[in-house]
Amino acid sequence: MIGTTELIAILIAALFLFGPQKLPELARSLGGAVGEFKKAQRAAEMELTQFDAYTRKAENKFTPKDKDEGKEKLEASPQEKEGNKEENKEN
Repeated sequence: MIGTTELIAILIAALFLFGPQKLPELARSLGGAVGEFKKAQRAAEMELTQFDAYTRKAENKFTPKDKDEGKEKLEASPQEKEGNKEENKEN
């Protein structure tokens, strides 16, 4: 991060380079650019949030019955798993 001494050195260099008349104009344009950047950043975040909510709704179109069947497949007993392994070895 820039410390106080470095900030003062930068301001003095800017004063010598641009002069006292141009410095307020530069500060205003820099402030406007930062404001526009933040505005665009907020707009992009809002758009991504809306898109994320839309995709989450699309993912949640399973019925409770579909979810239960998926859980049953995932929660196969160890004996069933071993039986499946033996069947795969035979094939």
